[in-house]
Parts: sequence; C-alpha cells; structure tokens
Amino acid sequence: MMQTTDIGIVNIQLRRGNNKAEKLLFFDVAADNSQTPMDLRVYNSIRMDIKKTTDVNSPVIESFSIGAGLAIIGDDFNILEITFAREFIEVNDIQYVYDILFREDQDFANLIGGVININNTVTI
Repeated sequence: MMQTTDIGIVNIQLRRGNNKAEKLLFFDVAADNSQTPMDLRVYNSIRMDIKKTTDVNSPVIESFSIGAGLAIIGDDFNILEITFAREFIEVNDIQYVYDILFREDQDFANLIGGVININNTVTI
C-alpha cells in the first residue's frame, strides 16, 4: 500500500527554444532520517499533468507519462527524468503549474508539483 506525505514542491526553469531534461531523485526517509532509494518501478503508472492555473477546472494542456516525456533511470531506478521538447518550450505562455501522479494498483497520490517558468532568450 502506498504511503503518502506532504507534496514536494519543485519549480522548474526552462529557456524558450531549448530542449531540457529535468531529473528528480526520490528517496524513502525512515523515522531516523536514514534514506534509501525509492524504486519507482513499483508504480503501475506515473503521469505529469501541466495546466495554466491551479484551478481544478483548468484543462490539462500537456500530459507526460512513462515513455512519453517521462523515464525512470538510475542504478536504483529512483530518478524520474522529465524531457521537455522544444515544441513545448516555444509556447506563448511563460508560466504553468504541474503535478505528478503516482499510481500503485488502486492507490494513487500526487507526490510532487510546482511551477514551470519559461524564460525568453535574447534571440527568441
């Protein structure tokens, strides 16, 4: 059964016109504060939804999943790599919100979320 804690906040900075891969490391933390790598392969699905606002009625404008923008990597399989394609980064808006849903059997939790800022470059 999935245990959840408070949602982690990670804000992501992107530069318009560039590709970027962001890597998020996950660890289980014991009561004594010792850490062990959290094997992300135990989840049936992991999905990242991106919206313009935090309003629950705001439509999802982009969704990433394992094999489509998300990948589990690392020797301990505890790194979630998010690949932002240039096409996403070239959109007109400069700020989005996101959350990442982890699903294990019938249990699910949003463990991480934050803001995506897209900064202009000098030439774009």
